[in-house]
Amino acid sequence: MAQDGYDNTISGLLRKRSELMGEAQRLREAMAVVGNDVEALDRVLVALGYDGALKGVQPRSNRIIMFARNELRCWLIDELRKATAPVTSRELAVKLIGLEGKDARDRRLRNDIVKRVGKSLKLLRRQGFAESLGHASNLSWKIVG
Repeated sequence: MAQDGYDNTISGLLRKRSELMGEAQRLREAMAVVGNDVEALDRVLVALGYDGALKGVQPRSNRIIMFARNELRCWLIDELRKATAPVTSRELAVKLIGLEGKDARDRRLRNDIVKRVGKSLKLLRRQGFAESLGHASNLSWKIVG
């Protein structure tokens, strides 16, 4: 609730917050691009026969930043709603990798995304948005309701 006399201040703060959130999103996207470029360079170096240690020049994290906060969760809910039958986390991951313009044959990337999708789906299950069918090693997912 806005108090008398603070409407302009609140409006300005909300506008500034929105601008900062947009800038944070742009920075995340730029970091993802740079991270993917570094990985591509590393693959080329290895393919050309470089066998030196790349660890010293690699970023601290091997994690590829692909999603903004809650972006994966929202995408999963939308995909589960669109699905006509239960889907596996691997199917969702492969679809997501294709949408990101990456190659789903990249085992490391695919396994990373499958793991993230699985964790997000389990969180959605705990929150009551999704339910799983099958047993632990072969789960299929569908939207609740």
